[in-house]
Amino acid sequence: VSPANETINVAIDSDIELTFSEAVDTESGSIFIKKSIDDSLVENIDVTSSQVTGSGTRVITINPTNDFESVTQYYLQIDSTAFDDPSSNSFSGINDKTSLSFTTADVISPTLSSSNPVDNATNVAVDKNIQLTFSEAVNAESGSIYIKKSTDDSLVESIDVNSSQVTGSGTNVITINPTNDLNQFTQYYVQIDASAYNDNSGNSFPGIYDSSTLNFTTIDSISPTLLSSIPSDDQSAVAINSNIQLTFSEALNAESG
Repeated sequence: VSPANETINVAIDSDIELTFSEAVDTESGSIFIKKSIDDSLVENIDVTSSQVTGSGTRVITINPTNDFESVTQYYLQIDSTAFDDPSSNSFSGINDKTSLSFTTADVISPTLSSSNPVDNATNVAVDKNIQLTFSEAVNAESGSIYIKKSTDDSLVESIDVNSSQVTGSGTNVITINPTNDLNQFTQYYVQIDASAYNDNSGNSFPGIYDSSTLNFTTIDSISPTLLSSIPSDDQSAVAINSNIQLTFSEALNAESG
């Protein structure tokens, strides 16, 4: 059989090839492709259909209608009426789930499932690490993670994914520790090279190249200050009907007092 029983990393577009001890002819019945996890039927292929070729030879080739799913175990079953030799002796068929099973290759790239801080987060602590949670375990390869300011796209820091500032390789959670605390009340965004992370099958995380996928704003913990006033401090000869105007370092909201 190709793929051989219990083979792993089978291409998702593979045909299935059965080699018999002698030439066989297709008769009647079906070949069944099922998922091992729940025995669900993926496809029922009539042996006389165009998807089954090689009748009259020792090699029968089965071409499934659709590609298999990534990282999934399948098994084949064959009706005992499906194939006869030229003397009408029937192949006994396969009715179990262990005689011909295989597992497909992982062809799906890892994705970013969540982050901390989350995208568009506000009031983020200036000394907070950045945590990335992927859909599967990833390994650090090569490239960098970039922290940039949203106001002018200036680069704050470029961090090599293999540096001690980036931990978690081999797991699905990557933690980034910036060298310095971030500025207060500032919006930042994170970018990641496409070469930075692969899963265990070599599928690459596609990276982040925009300014909107992962951005956040740090907390404002700086108290407002009085910049100037009208009348100014120690001013003399102020008109008795003057209003008093105070200009602060930032916008204020009236509270109590």
